[in-house]
Amino acid sequence: MSGREVATGPVQTVGAAVASAAAVGHALTHEMKTSIQEEMEECADKARTEVLSRLKGAFEGLVPKAAECKAMTVDAQGRSVTWAIRLGLEMHEVALACAQAKLGERGLKFSLKPRYRFNLETKEKSLITPEEKAELLRQGGEELKGTLEPDVVIHTGDPLQVLVVYDFKFRCVGFEKNPEWRRYPVGHRYAGQLQGDIYRQAFGPEVHLIGPRKGMFW
Repeated sequence: MSGREVATGPVQTVGAAVASAAAVGHALTHEMKTSIQEEMEECADKARTEVLSRLKGAFEGLVPKAAECKAMTVDAQGRSVTWAIRLGLEMHEVALACAQAKLGERGLKFSLKPRYRFNLETKEKSLITPEEKAELLRQGGEELKGTLEPDVVIHTGDPLQVLVVYDFKFRCVGFEKNPEWRRYPVGHRYAGQLQGDIYRQAFGPEVHLIGPRKGMFW
């Protein structure tokens, strides 16, 4: 399984999944993980540069100001969104395509944006297939609330046996700052908790937040 392909499987506890992943963890050495993370950072750099270059002239300067990030525009689907949301969507699209190419060259087993159900109390998680996701969206998407959808998951061939997770974050302003995990809002299933903390409980310790690097721009 590579690229966007995912495999269905039985519900597993995080402990069982992490233990299974550990059994084949030797397939990803420390050097490999370091190299892969550098490539994911390169993808984030590429995404920021490519999207802002494409939109040159849309903002007063080379990068948007805070007020411009809050201004409304239209995304590729014709929806009315803020520039912050549109830029994030477009940068994610470029970064994911880049990640798919780089990981594909390595021959790794991975999934892009797989969707999981996760029970915080029992630590059980299960995979939502693309077909199931599409059906739930047709029904209004209520059952998708509180599910987890990391950007890049490297696994054993079974997306429930996670080796490493990478999640892209793109700021609309303040590119010189490191990306930060968002805190779930009031009313959310994980209200008050950081997204990264929930991801680590679901997928194990190898969860990494990726953003464009300072000074790596044009």
